[in-house]
Amino acid sequence: MLNIRPQNRAGDLHAIRTLNAAAFAEHGETEAFDGFREEREDILSLVAVEDEDLIGHVLFSPVMLTTPAGVEAGMGLGQLAVRPDRQNQGIGTRLSEAGIEQLRETDCPFIIVIGHATYYPRFGFERGALHDIHCQWPGIPDETFMVLILDQQRRDSLSGVASFDGM
Repeated sequence: MLNIRPQNRAGDLHAIRTLNAAAFAEHGETEAFDGFREEREDILSLVAVEDEDLIGHVLFSPVMLTTPAGVEAGMGLGQLAVRPDRQNQGIGTRLSEAGIEQLRETDCPFIIVIGHATYYPRFGFERGALHDIHCQWPGIPDETFMVLILDQQRRDSLSGVASFDGM
């Protein structure tokens, strides 16, 4: 049985590193996220575990949106990984949904993701440009930079440049 829980047990960090090395083998190193999981408390890091084996991980980390009225704090879906032999079985979907639901229960007004243009819209993500929200890094393709607005009352005030905190 698949269990989604916070990354908080001994051995989780090592298992996540191993998982990421396998899941992102063709993309190279993923160490940039290791510091977030080890040192930060303002993240949401969830793991998928089955029979005591860690088979998936999702990380949400702080994002700052510089708007005309000031800075708004939100979150970024920074890394989603599923063990290669368990991909395409809904595990990534369950991890993403669990994290989004947890953030809905907070005062987080938005979530940013840079990812597959055909995968993330299933969760409600839309191109950032539709909301006049743009990435801090030039050259990110418009269709891969997406936002999910969680606080509909603040929708109209959320525009500007999104910066991933610490990156």
